[in-house]
Amino acid sequence: MLKILYSVLLAAAALAPTAVTDPLAAHVTIYRDNYGTPHIVGDIEEATFFGYGWAQAEDHLEEMMLEYRDAQGRRAEVEGMKALGDGYLHFIPYEYRWDGDYLQRLLRTKAAVIENRSQIDPDTYKMLDGFARGVDAYIASHRARIPAWIDAVSAEDVEALERSHYMRFYSIHDAMIKMAGQVWDFPGFGSNQWAIARGRSTNGRIIHVEHTHMPWANRFQNYEAHLITPGKLNTAGISWFGSPVFLDGFNDRITWSATWNQPNISDVYEEKTNPQNNLQYLYDGRWRDIRVEYATFRIKGPKGADSLTLPLYYTHHGPVVSFDRERHRAYAVKLPNFDGVNYATGLYRIMKARNLAEFKSALAQQLMPRWNLLYSDSGNIYWVHNGNVARRASGYDWSKPVPGWTRDTEWGPFLPFEVYPQVLNPASGFLQNCNNPPWVVTRNSGLNPLDPAPYYLQRTPRADAGEEALNTRGERLFQILTQSRKFTLADMQDLAFDTYIVPSAVIVPLLEHAWERDGGKHPKLAHAIDLIRAWDRRSSQQSVAYTYIYFWGKAYRDLFSEKQFARFLSYERGQKVDVDSPEEQARALQALEQALAHIEAAYGKPTVPWGAINVVSRGGLFPMDGTGLYDVLHPDEGIEQDNGQIYCNDGWGHLLIVMEGVPKQVWSLLPYGESQHPSSPHFNDQAKLHSRREAKPFWFTPADILAHTESVWGDRNRLTRGQ
Repeated sequence: MLKILYSVLLAAAALAPTAVTDPLAAHVTIYRDNYGTPHIVGDIEEATFFGYGWAQAEDHLEEMMLEYRDAQGRRAEVEGMKALGDGYLHFIPYEYRWDGDYLQRLLRTKAAVIENRSQIDPDTYKMLDGFARGVDAYIASHRARIPAWIDAVSAEDVEALERSHYMRFYSIHDAMIKMAGQVWDFPGFGSNQWAIARGRSTNGRIIHVEHTHMPWANRFQNYEAHLITPGKLNTAGISWFGSPVFLDGFNDRITWSATWNQPNISDVYEEKTNPQNNLQYLYDGRWRDIRVEYATFRIKGPKGADSLTLPLYYTHHGPVVSFDRERHRAYAVKLPNFDGVNYATGLYRIMKARNLAEFKSALAQQLMPRWNLLYSDSGNIYWVHNGNVARRASGYDWSKPVPGWTRDTEWGPFLPFEVYPQVLNPASGFLQNCNNPPWVVTRNSGLNPLDPAPYYLQRTPRADAGEEALNTRGERLFQILTQSRKFTLADMQDLAFDTYIVPSAVIVPLLEHAWERDGGKHPKLAHAIDLIRAWDRRSSQQSVAYTYIYFWGKAYRDLFSEKQFARFLSYERGQKVDVDSPEEQARALQALEQALAHIEAAYGKPTVPWGAINVVSRGGLFPMDGTGLYDVLHPDEGIEQDNGQIYCNDGWGHLLIVMEGVPKQVWSLLPYGESQHPSSPHFNDQAKLHSRREAKPFWFTPADILAHTESVWGDRNRLTRGQ
């Protein structure tokens, strides 16, 4: 894609709001701090969100406009046939999404918003409209400098994008994985969240930490901002490109964070089709017509735009995603809130919540179909396994397609918010979730794995399930947070950057025992074994030992299968791997031999520190100390290049550390920076911080904002007038 030069960005910043025709421009000021983060102050909320739309467009216009095209089902007009969808239903692992204009039209992503415009919450609509007007004002003011395919957006387009996220990222995948014979999985998907109570903190203040884990170059890149409307709104956090609402964030009273969870929110219905008419399906003993709509797509081609009209099929259960003509079957997906709107409303209300009661009230509207949500304020820590799960009949396997020809499988009412797994101020003094199931949110949580229903989770757990359900990230937090001591702010900051390799508890003794049994038969391994014995068990930039352990893990997986390697990541690794077994030891040494051979071949020497291999390439090369292979709290991973270096393109999508109280103190990190423009100083300034294991302060008070302001768009005095 074409990139707007940073000089154009500077010109945009110099353009006075008085030169913008939209009257909202006169009521907003954008203060950019030393990291390019916009602190946006509006006299009214519509103006504040107008400023947010303008600021996002300054930094990420083309990326966000592609997202709107996506939600409209019009991306093929820009990118050609590939954007229509491979077979019209296409899954892209790196982007964690079902893709394609056909799917967007099938899901009626924008059409449903247009049809239900009157049902959008009025305050939400004003917010959406203000944001869209800010984007449009930026486009109109720079029309001559931006690609011709970029056109105006509306409040409905912004809501459609929120609907698109919910449908394709949250809902459609959960249905499609139930299709027989299909393997569609989110690779390495995860996030971390934890909080310690006042009684576990040395200074008596609650500390809340969040890591989103998202790829660094896809639709879910984050943008950080601070939105202020005096007396009404004072909130900051991260949005995905094109979105005006914060998935993770804080305001002057509360903090919240989200991690991926797996409530059973969607289903697949197997429909029997009529052998004499495949556009009819059986229901309650009678044939019903499959509803057919048609969508016409304009597709960019080498000789101009082509048109293609395709049918869209629906049963009363929902969109038809597959036909099996030979077996006379169709498969329809049922998704929560498929016919509704207010997709932006849930997060918008959280952004405005002032206390725990208002936070819960926002969630109780059931406008957000998933997420583990962690909440804190100056006195409370609270966690809920949020979902939007309908009541289902017993006697059916809801992890697979269910019969669509009987009313027995119809959804009942949605489970009320009050029955969702949730914990407030636990006796343990901490809450955490690293994409683990609900009952391990803290030690002795009191949560029953089978509540509120056996079908509540995508996979029904054992009734006696316990801490073995923890992944290595959750296990590491349990190792630290269950210690009988109080924690400093520095402790929590160190834990945020933690790269301790939990599986080393088995890997290191296995290699030591294997070496002792070997009796010196493999002298080339001696130096590696010595370094591994002295290793601090972290993937630090300076560590040569971790380089060995990393390539050992890859070699072991390649030699003996993913399943065999997964034993080292298991909570029960001590039972699954016998470090005294001659067979296990022989495998371990074979993998180490292969690892060393790879290192010498790739780098021309046997000793290479991890930071020389694992790097971020963003206006320079910056060494990183995280790793994705062993599922550490601080992951950095990517694609191995021809020169042997790993160019990280995944890991933290954002870091947030909040110390509640007065004054509230906040640190954050956006690992790829606020700007997409390579000539901008904010293209890689935070990548440099990330490499140094540092977070930046998030300036929240007017005095701090003004003391660290780099540029101002609008009336500089607006912030102090609102005091």
